[in-house]
Amino acid sequence: RRNSAAGQAFFGERKMSTSIDGEADVVAGEEPEYEEKLDEQPKSILMAMIRQLKTGMDLSRVTLPTFILEPRSFLEKCSDFMAHGRLIQDISATTDPLERFLTVIRWYLCGWHFKPPGVKKPYNPILGEVFHCKWDYGDGGTTYYLAEQVSHHPPISAFHFVNRKAGWVLNAAINPKSKFLGNSAASIMDGQASLHILPLGETYTFNFPSYYVRGLLIGVMRMEIAGDVQISCKETGFQWNATFTNRGYFKGENNSVSGKVTRIGSKETICKIDGRWDRVIKITDKKTGSTNVFLDVEAEKQKSFMPLNVDPEDKQKYFESRRVWSQVTRGLKTQNLDYATEYKTKLEDGQRAGKKERDERGQGWETKVFEKVAPNDPLGWRCKICKFTTYNPNDPEEEKFGAQLKALADSGELAVGSELMATLKGSST
Repeated sequence: RRNSAAGQAFFGERKMSTSIDGEADVVAGEEPEYEEKLDEQPKSILMAMIRQLKTGMDLSRVTLPTFILEPRSFLEKCSDFMAHGRLIQDISATTDPLERFLTVIRWYLCGWHFKPPGVKKPYNPILGEVFHCKWDYGDGGTTYYLAEQVSHHPPISAFHFVNRKAGWVLNAAINPKSKFLGNSAASIMDGQASLHILPLGETYTFNFPSYYVRGLLIGVMRMEIAGDVQISCKETGFQWNATFTNRGYFKGENNSVSGKVTRIGSKETICKIDGRWDRVIKITDKKTGSTNVFLDVEAEKQKSFMPLNVDPEDKQKYFESRRVWSQVTRGLKTQNLDYATEYKTKLEDGQRAGKKERDERGQGWETKVFEKVAPNDPLGWRCKICKFTTYNPNDPEEEKFGAQLKALADSGELAVGSELMATLKGSST
C-alpha cells in the first residue's frame, strides 16, 4: 500500500497538459481503477453529445449514452452508506462524547470506496421507484433501508435507514445537480442527512461531497470526489469540517480528505483527520501531537463490511429498482448496449407518458413511502413510518416493525404511462 503523501511526484516528472476547465489532466495508467479509456465508437458518441453542450449547462435533461452507466439505480447506490453499518451498531453504548463523534466520522468515511471500475454513473431513478433491503446483525437487531424517488424535476431521492434495537435512525434526501464544465462534468450532491441516536437524544447532521468526471475532451477520463463537507452535533458540541480533494498541478494526492474536529463556534482544533478515503486515513491529536491510523479501508472491508440482503428480482414489485431496470442491466452485463439503450429509452419515454397522462387528468403525483415534512424545503422528506422513540423490548409492536416497513415499501407505484405500466406489471407476475 502506498503512503498518502502530498508531493510524491514532482510536477516536472509528470507529463501533463492543461485542460480547458483549469484542471491538471489525468495521467494514464496512474490509477486504472478510477480511469476510463474509451474505444473509438463510444468516444465519437460522447464527443457528438459534448459538441451540443455549453459550459455551465444543466445536464439533468440530457440523455447520457448507455455505456457510461453503472448497472444499478442511484437509490441502491445510496445503500452503500450502511455496508459498514457495524461501525455504528454500538454507538449508543459509547460513553465518551468525542469518541461517539469520531465513530460517526469513521462510519461516514467508509461509505465512499464502493464503485465499479472506470467512470460510471448509476441509473437516474424513475419517479416513484422504490428500493429496500436490510442487514441482519443477530442480537444487534436488523437495519432496514427504504428509498424512494420523490421528485423528477428537480430529481430528489429520499432515503431512510433504521435499526430499532441498536437505537438509531437516519433520514436523508439528495438532489443531484449535474453540470457540464468544459473538460469535466460535475454532479453536485445537494443533500442533507440526520442521524439520530435515540437513547442519547443526539442528532448528527451532515452533507455530501460531489462527483466529477475529468478528461472528457483532453486526457484520460477519471472519476473523482471533491467538495466541502461538515458533520455536526449540537448535543455533543462537536463539528468536523473537511474537504475532499484530488491531485492539483503542484501538490496533493488523489482521493484525499482532510478535516479538523473542533467545538462548534471555536477555531481551536481538537484533532486533525486526513488521508486517502480509499486507503488509509490518520488522526492527529493536536494537544499531544500523536498520530495514529484512524481508518484502514482494506482492513475495514474484512472487519465490518456486510453485503445487503435484497429480495430476488422475481419476488420484487414492478416499481422496485432492480425490477424496473432489469432489462437495461441485462444489456449492460452482456455488453449488448443496443439492447440496454432500447429499454432505457422505453423507461424514459414511459415516464414522460405518465406525466402527460396525469396532466390530462389534472392530477399531481403523490409519493407512497415518504412524505414532505417541511413544505418550503425541497429536501424536507421523511419516511412515513419513522419512530423517534427508544426501543422497548417489552412492546409487542417492536416485533411488527420490519413487517410494517415491508408493507410500506410494497405500497409503491411507478410514475409511468399506462402502456409501460401494463408491460412492467405483466413482467413481474
